[in-house]
Amino acid sequence: MLNKGNDMSESVMATDKEKDASESARCGRKLPLWLGLLLLLVAAGLLAALIYFAVRANSEACLDGLRVQTECQGLNQHLQRQLNQTQEVLHQKEAEAATCEQTVVRHCTSSRGPERGGLSQGLCGDRDRP
Repeated sequence: MLNKGNDMSESVMATDKEKDASESARCGRKLPLWLGLLLLLVAAGLLAALIYFAVRANSEACLDGLRVQTECQGLNQHLQRQLNQTQEVLHQKEAEAATCEQTVVRHCTSSRGPERGGLSQGLCGDRDRP
């Protein structure tokens, strides 16, 4: 008999649990009206903001600014290329000057003999003096 009482209470509890589950499932599926309206208002606000900023982004002033920025970037790249070329030429000329200086030093050290000519004396005159 005790088993029957326990079985009945378990079946009643199971039925109550099923009712609670079905009610919560129905409540979970149905969106409250106020929440639906709030979501609709938020979506409408976001859409209005999107339209406003899209119009502003495509305005004439904004497009002019974009054109000027593009031109400025092109000019900047051109100037950067010119600077790089000038620096390369400078490095080449510095290397040539170093080579010339080494040549002059070699010439001056080799022409210290008794027959120093006019050209070598002109190139090495200041360096040979003690």
